[in-house]
Amino acid sequence: MPMHIRSGTSADAEHIAELHTHSWLTAYAEIMPASYLNGPLLDERKAMWSTRLATIASEPDHARCALVAVDGDVLLGFAYLVAGTDGRVLLDNLHVQPERKKSGIGRQLVHHAFGWAADQHPDKAVYLEVLRDNVAAISFYRRLGGHPTKEFMERFPAGFELPVVEYTWSPDIVRELADDRSADDRLVS
Repeated sequence: MPMHIRSGTSADAEHIAELHTHSWLTAYAEIMPASYLNGPLLDERKAMWSTRLATIASEPDHARCALVAVDGDVLLGFAYLVAGTDGRVLLDNLHVQPERKKSGIGRQLVHHAFGWAADQHPDKAVYLEVLRDNVAAISFYRRLGGHPTKEFMERFPAGFELPVVEYTWSPDIVRELADDRSADDRLVS
């Protein structure tokens, strides 16, 4: 069965939490303290994704969206967006199985995520926050037309701080990337 992208459901929570944890352990091994990464990260992610996906199911208000890239019953990646109170849309999570990076899954998830943003929140910018030392992710966001708009220090609940860069896509770029969904759909069908 070819890969396809669909809305995430409560049934996806555990798989998303496992991928989210695996992604952090891989991408942040040299960035975040090992004591944090080797702590209760998976349990935290399971609780977070159970709540997030249950909220989407119970409140279909178009304020949030979860998308999953799947091949049969295998989760390859996911994206999560939230309409912000500041008039923008936050791409809060974008993760792909680490061994599947650079395969186009992330790009396709971005196109579908921006499609949701353009459809549900027209003429709004999309932004995300990325750890400044996550060089591979920053390179990916720049290739997709994201521009750095702010830098700050983020304090994590475990008591450490890391530098973060905000990347933003203008409404025009959001629409342009959203329009690429149809090309992606032909590639994966």
